[in-house]
Amino acid sequence: MQSARRLEGVRAYGRTVDAFDTVAWRPPSTARFDTRLANDPAVPEPTLKELIAALPGWVTVVAGGLIAALMGALLGGALAV
Repeated sequence: MQSARRLEGVRAYGRTVDAFDTVAWRPPSTARFDTRLANDPAVPEPTLKELIAALPGWVTVVAGGLIAALMGALLGGALAV
């Protein structure tokens, strides 16, 4: 068995399975599957307003400076044409 798949052998059979070992099949345990629904998140995702409120103040200043520099470069390029 490949080293990357050894963990699957431990989960399925309770021990690592080598390439030449024979293993009797048994049904998977209940812990193998996640029983939560796909559209039922455990933790609600934060809204955009909450994410922006959580940012430190210096991020706004730096982002504004970058946007101003980009706008200046674009305007300078447009005036040069």
